[in-house]
Amino acid sequence: MFLISSSVHGSDEHGRLLRRTLMRYVNLTSLLIFRSVSTAVYKRFPTMDHVVEAEKTGIKPTLPSSFEMQSF
Repeated sequence: MFLISSSVHGSDEHGRLLRRTLMRYVNLTSLLIFRSVSTAVYKRFPTMDHVVEAEKTGIKPTLPSSFEMQSF
């Protein structure tokens, strides 16, 4: 996020929309990667329709309390 905000200049509407759009793509990419390596994320978002529905309703994605990232 810091890299995007420091690279995309401008305090006008265009700069703000560009930063917001780029962050949405970054978040979507992260979700797709997490979905491919984590069964908990895959169960929460089994199809792209579930991802779209969560974005439309504004529901914050939540994972089970037993979820923890594994370090390798």
